[in-house]
Amino acid sequence: MRFIANGPSIPDSLLNARDDGSVVFFCGAGVSRARAGLPGFFELAEAVLEQLLAPADCDARKLLKKAAEIGSELNIPGLISADRIFALLERDFRAEDIHAAVAKLLTPKAPIDAAAHSVLLRLATTPTSKVQLVTTNFDRLGAVAQSVRAADS
Repeated sequence: MRFIANGPSIPDSLLNARDDGSVVFFCGAGVSRARAGLPGFFELAEAVLEQLLAPADCDARKLLKKAAEIGSELNIPGLISADRIFALLERDFRAEDIHAAVAKLLTPKAPIDAAAHSVLLRLATTPTSKVQLVTTNFDRLGAVAQSVRAADS
């Protein structure tokens, strides 16, 4: 079954497992990057550093640079976790300022395209309306898609 034209074909066995409530879907930043144009975790970290005017010699900037170098050198992106960069930022900046920068950067530009989120919610919802979805996303587009979906029903 395809949930969108030219989208991937979802095997019946997976849909049956979803209907039985025996599968949980996991999604990462890709769902928000594709259509909504939101940044991935390292892009977000870099943009937060810029927004906070973090000095070039701060530990968070140094770690971000090193993570990019190691990822490029070994062709293993994400070997150093971006959450470490945020932990280092908390040494030099107020948590409220970091949160405000993240919130601003994760606010999509209008018009919001949450189509991928809508499809994912539809796929991850059982016939009894139980959503079985785990996400690492920090944006609110899943909630936007869910409210639009609820309004349409």
